[in-house]
Amino acid sequence: MEEIARNFADFDHPDTESIAIIRGRVLQALQHYLLDRDFKQLMPILMSPITDPLNHAVYPAEIQYEERRLKLTASMIFHKQLALTAKGHDKIFIVAPNIRLEKAEIKDSENHLLEFSQFDFEIRDGDMHQVMALIEGLIKHVFSEVNQHCAAELAQLNRQLPHFTSAFPIYSSDELRAEHGDDFEKIMSASAQTPFFVTNYRREFYDRETPGKRGAYNNYDLIYPDGYGEALSGAEREFEYEQIVYRMNELSMDLQPFANYLEVARRGLLHPSAGGGLGIERLLKFICGKRRIRDVALFDRTVGTSFLF
Repeated sequence: MEEIARNFADFDHPDTESIAIIRGRVLQALQHYLLDRDFKQLMPILMSPITDPLNHAVYPAEIQYEERRLKLTASMIFHKQLALTAKGHDKIFIVAPNIRLEKAEIKDSENHLLEFSQFDFEIRDGDMHQVMALIEGLIKHVFSEVNQHCAAELAQLNRQLPHFTSAFPIYSSDELRAEHGDDFEKIMSASAQTPFFVTNYRREFYDRETPGKRGAYNNYDLIYPDGYGEALSGAEREFEYEQIVYRMNELSMDLQPFANYLEVARRGLLHPSAGGGLGIERLLKFICGKRRIRDVALFDRTVGTSFLF
């Protein structure tokens, strides 16, 4: 009963309304920025025979529908690639709910949710530099819109948003790891004054390996400053059948669940593309100056949550 009382006390906190107003402005700014650049908005897919295998272990999030097991969406990566084959769908975005049942080892994380939303986008024939430039413009636009329209709410939160005028720096994970060790993201985020990109991570099979350079990858993360950590993950995509199979075998994956996707690739129907997924709750946490991701949502979905409602 005390937990319920605390929960509803949070509902009545003055910050709650301010965060909701900023959330609406952030979503509007994100969508308008891409709509003004001729992107088409898709509706999210919530279940499928396959979903993102991710680069770390999570508990299965599946449902039984008659004779089939369907996976709840961990990310829309495969559906983004497939959607780009539709007529007129050369630039797309989705406000996409994701389910990731994280393992207990990160249950105290301030930055992870079991259920969260991504602002997901993809560009047919895009490359990593084009997408990183788009991301930088998108982030700067959102901050400008919030500063312009949400001054009273930022004052309530005692938050003064930084103004990012210079280009976001770009680093290679190799150079940062050599300088700072495996915790380079955390170390760099704590000392940075502006968001920055980190490239060349070894992870999921669909992130494109640099052509002609085994073990290097055309991918990127955006990292927030002031210790807020990862904002976005993205990449150019593998689209050629032989290379996709090579990457999947390299990771010792079972190809059978991906048979339909692989058949589309074998027929040469996938396009080169690049894109990313921006965590909406993480963006809102940074903008509102909150340190716990649970503080920007009414209903707690952090790892280890007691799920009152």
